[in-house]
Amino acid sequence: MKDPTFDLPTANRRFAANLNNQAWDLLETPARSAEQNELMRNTAHASARHWWDVGDTIHRQRAECLLAQVHAALGEPTAAMHHALRSLELMVEAGSSIESIDRVFTHDAAARACHLDNQTEKTDRHRAEAETARNSITDPTDRRIATDWLGRV
Repeated sequence: MKDPTFDLPTANRRFAANLNNQAWDLLETPARSAEQNELMRNTAHASARHWWDVGDTIHRQRAECLLAQVHAALGEPTAAMHHALRSLELMVEAGSSIESIDRVFTHDAAARACHLDNQTEKTDRHRAEAETARNSITDPTDRRIATDWLGRV
């Protein structure tokens, strides 16, 4: 068998980023089929697995946030809560590498997970945190992305 022409860390990073983008594209698709939902779930988990090997805390945090968003979109409260809590923990651990837009998506994922789990007070608290984080974004493109995302049902 011929040796690969790439090194494994580089391949993991490339797969992690590409799979992450594919999962977000599916998540943003307004009307997904059952097959697309399954692909979205598997793609998000595959991305997280690659980040597990080569990512820093911020990459793992964002992967957990994506997983929380995906499971919330699929109406899976247990998995959504698990990944939302991990995302919140890693957000603290990541410290200064966390950006305001990360806070928006993390608190939004937590709000969606809490909503599915009928935790009204926590849902409201995370929605408020997401809005506070959105208001602190200075980059116009990031602010538009966050505003558009928070406006989704």
